[in-house]
Amino acid sequence: MAGPTGARYPSSGTIQYAPLLFSSKVMRIFTESTVCNEICNTDYEGDIKSKGDQVKVRVAPTYMNVEDYVPGTPINYDTPGEDSRMLDIDQAKVVAFKVDDVDDVQSDLTLMNIFAERSANSAKINTDTNILAYAAGKAVAQNKGATAGKVSSTYNLGTAGAAISITKDNATDKIVDLGTVLSEYNVPDQGRYCVIPNWYANYLKKSDLKAADITGDNTAVLRTGLIGEVDNFKIYKSNLVATTNDTGLKYHVIAGVKDAITFASQINKSESVRSTTNFEDLWRLLLLYGREVIMPEALAELYCAPS
Repeated sequence: MAGPTGARYPSSGTIQYAPLLFSSKVMRIFTESTVCNEICNTDYEGDIKSKGDQVKVRVAPTYMNVEDYVPGTPINYDTPGEDSRMLDIDQAKVVAFKVDDVDDVQSDLTLMNIFAERSANSAKINTDTNILAYAAGKAVAQNKGATAGKVSSTYNLGTAGAAISITKDNATDKIVDLGTVLSEYNVPDQGRYCVIPNWYANYLKKSDLKAADITGDNTAVLRTGLIGEVDNFKIYKSNLVATTNDTGLKYHVIAGVKDAITFASQINKSESVRSTTNFEDLWRLLLLYGREVIMPEALAELYCAPS
């Protein structure tokens, strides 16, 4: 049985380059759409070969001694310590499906493109859910809770049993509080992000700032959830923000810079196998990744719920 004109592969399933093309397409769509690629750094991806691999992450000292200079006296030289953390590649996910020969021949749709988009979107949802849940609660103690702020200890960002009730009147204020908390830990203004649930975005758009400060291009909104900026934060909306059942759902809104969380991923294997029982091709892809909060001081958290 011959495949239709323009088919990605013939019904015999013997073409060897199709899995590579499919793998590349899935990774491209995945990279463009996932929030984790907007809020995590990928500096340490290296060569990931199998689940269980580790990437050594070197962390520079946060402070160097500054002393008065006195002409004619010897200069004291620091010996900076080097901290390191291990990024474990401990997540292994598989996407697998089959394409029947008859369906492929009779369909007037580009089946592989459709399946690639669905696979990438599924991988996105799974990965974003995992990373946002993993990051919840990982900020240093001074960047969360009822007395947040390393210097002032005056910002209430919510605690278990006492989540902050968000309204259109305080939606912006709490994001500004997150920014001040990060600033008290000397986290740079550049590259800040905040990930909020859609209900929070609704309040934010109805706040006093409205469209004057909540701006963003439509493409970015559709692709990554970016809806604009507030107080140097790029604001991303997501339905996958981590929750806790604490007398109703409470949300872990995280904010920070990319240095806080590192993420490493790759599609490790992509292959097609001819079914031995039916006239169909079997497709499967293996996605490996790891995530680690390597700078918890560059992360802040608001524990909240809609009013």
